[in-house]
Amino acid sequence: MHKFSFTVDIVTDSPSSVEPQAIRESLLATVSGMGTIEAVHAAKVTPLAEQGYKVWAKRVAGVSLAAPKPVKAPKAPKAEVAETAEETAELVEA
Repeated sequence: MHKFSFTVDIVTDSPSSVEPQAIRESLLATVSGMGTIEAVHAAKVTPLAEQGYKVWAKRVAGVSLAAPKPVKAPKAPKAEVAETAEETAELVEA
């Protein structure tokens, strides 16, 4: 005998549109007849804050919801640095 377990996560902004019993029955109907015994259980409902939602999406679904980082401005070229005393005198005179 082998047991196969699956986890299904449903994330939505409007929980009133999700009917756990209807989803459970639909999943059970989908797996019906595949094995000797099938069971689908509703586990729990977890409210997610915005940051928790972003973390869950990245870790579980592999989707990054973070805002893109702004593009860095190019750096200004560095001023010439004199390596010898003669070059320093030339730069000062110019």
